[in-house]
Order: sequence, then structure tokens, then C-alpha cells
Amino acid sequence: MLLVGAALIGGLVMATQKVQASFAAGSLARALARGESIDNLQKQLGVTTRIEHLDDFICVHAIAATEPIEIEEKSCARKLGL
Repeated sequence: MLLVGAALIGGLVMATQKVQASFAAGSLARALARGESIDNLQKQLGVTTRIEHLDDFICVHAIAATEPIEIEEKSCARKLGL
């Protein structure tokens, strides 16, 4: 019974981390598209990033380092910030 409870709590924590990484990726992509610096925002959100430049889009891969796995989410925004 204890093992099942631990697995459920672990799953809930990972789901929360995934939502946070998704929010961070979207926020950072929009900030970059508006031409803002993302250094402070990245520190506040607690993620590391990888930036990808496409034709009309800027994409941000937000990586939340959780042990023992890494959660990565991607979000893109138009370069004009719209």
C-alpha cells in the first residue's frame, strides 16, 4: 500500500513539473518574440532553455531538471510578438 501511495505522489509531482515547464516555455517564447531579455525570467521560472529559430517563429524548449528524469516542453511564438 505504501508503494502505491509513493507512486501516486511521484506521478502528481511529475505532472505538476510538466505544467510548470509548459508555462515557462510559453512565457519565455513570447518574451523573446517581443525582443525582451529572458535571463531574469528564466531564473524566476527555474528552468534551463534551448532556443530554436524558425522562419517566422522563435521556439523555446524549457527543461525542468527533476531527478531521475528530465521534463522538456516546447512552445513557439511569432517573431513579431503577436
